[in-house]
Amino acid sequence: MFFDFKFWHFLTDPQQLSSRLQTSEMRGFNKRVAAVFLFGILLFAFREIWGMGTESITPLLPTMTATDYTIARYASLLGTILWALVYLSFHFFGFAYILSLLTAIPFQKLLPMQLLMTGLLLIEKTLVLSVFMVKGATASVSFLSFGPLAVTFLDSYYLILFLNQLTITTALILTFQYRFIRSYNGITERKGWFWILFGLHIGMALIVASMGLIPFESLFHSLVERGVGHE
Repeated sequence: MFFDFKFWHFLTDPQQLSSRLQTSEMRGFNKRVAAVFLFGILLFAFREIWGMGTESITPLLPTMTATDYTIARYASLLGTILWALVYLSFHFFGFAYILSLLTAIPFQKLLPMQLLMTGLLLIEKTLVLSVFMVKGATASVSFLSFGPLAVTFLDSYYLILFLNQLTITTALILTFQYRFIRSYNGITERKGWFWILFGLHIGMALIVASMGLIPFESLFHSLVERGVGHE
């Protein structure tokens, strides 16, 4: 027995997706994977071309030739595309692998769920980009997270970065994953799964916030400026 993988249909019914994966063979999944990855790469590339994340490059323009600056922009775009591949691969393959270790659900059965979760993250980024484009400016925190609230009363940059990772989409993903896992045959019905998933997302937010403290801009300046000729 076969069933078609439908993004929007299963996004609202994780229990049905869990049940179908255990009783039927899935069709059309690889095409959806390719579509999500292609959309994600184009989205990250478009954000970079529009100007998100290029704050460290613009100040270099007066100190470089037009050719050097163009090369720097292309290098930045290439780096963004590579980061998009890492980001998409982790949320799709990496998170599915972690959950397979924790739940004993086969890795292949978790990939459809994680494709939906990866798609949700891309939808969130598209929404944030759309608002920034309408506004004509970007912000260091997402309006869908606790980041803007944290900025108003916290002085710790690390805590602000951490709370900025906790968004409405994070809550949706946590709920979806919990409902999917709880519906899978052979999984013990216990509330502990929710807290395990909650702790996993908190841990990931802490790691991402730590990466935000790495001075990537200074490193980029040092790398690019080495190639600038001085007369």
